[in-house]
Amino acid sequence: MTGARSVTTRDGVALHVEEAGAGARAMLLCNGLYCTTQYYGPWIEQFSADHRVVSFDYRGHGRSADPAYPGAVTLASLVDDALAVLDTVAEPVIVVGHSMGVRVALEVATRAPERVSGVVLLCGPVFGIGDGLTAKAVDRLAPPLLRAFSRTSRVSTAVRDAVMHADWLIGIGSLFGGLARTTPRAPIEALVRNVRRLDVRLMASVARSYVEHTARPLLPRVGVPTLQIVGGLDQLATPAHARTVERELSRCTTHVAEGCTHLAPIEAPDEVHRVVRRFLASLDAG
Repeated sequence: MTGARSVTTRDGVALHVEEAGAGARAMLLCNGLYCTTQYYGPWIEQFSADHRVVSFDYRGHGRSADPAYPGAVTLASLVDDALAVLDTVAEPVIVVGHSMGVRVALEVATRAPERVSGVVLLCGPVFGIGDGLTAKAVDRLAPPLLRAFSRTSRVSTAVRDAVMHADWLIGIGSLFGGLARTTPRAPIEALVRNVRRLDVRLMASVARSYVEHTARPLLPRVGVPTLQIVGGLDQLATPAHARTVERELSRCTTHVAEGCTHLAPIEAPDEVHRVVRRFLASLDAG
């Protein structure tokens, strides 16, 4: 099955869904903060050869419809979107999440365990965001900034549109291990386009709920095999954080992509795909 379709959520939001490939198993791809289906381009090309790969845009993102109340959208809303798409997939599913999508994937795996045969966590903090100075900056600065961002939506939109371009994002991301100046530009430019399309009230509400959310209590409830891949240079989801998560999961393997940042799947796709292929082979053997 290949092509695009629409899935309507319980509260009436039409989600844009894309599918590629076919197989006995499906993959459900959960995007990171403010990302769209375009992030997973190399992944879809690789794994649609033998899997049904299902990707989608969260409400208000990409080609999905805008919600009636953008300022009320939270990470929990995005989990509901993922579950709505999951309900349309008959095959056993491997849930894949990148960045913030790691928490969406873990929520899905624990809310619909009978549907999930494996979990892949790509460069995402399960709890908190970053370590050291990065974590302190997020904890102290994010809440007041996001409150101000949501209250002055017209001004916030103008500021966002003035600064949001690929070179600015690369500069900021390079400071915090989110990406590097050598990171492929295409997904960065896709992210910029989607951020410019978003309602700033939705942006603030989702980011605020993300900062406040933790998936750590979910870890003991994840009974299926889990693969973590993190970038060795990532300061948002560090290797040390991944080792802590691995200890709290019952069946977890962790791979560190040395020299990569928060965008390891697009910076080192061949390495990431090899590791995932080994994980898939272990599922088949099991």
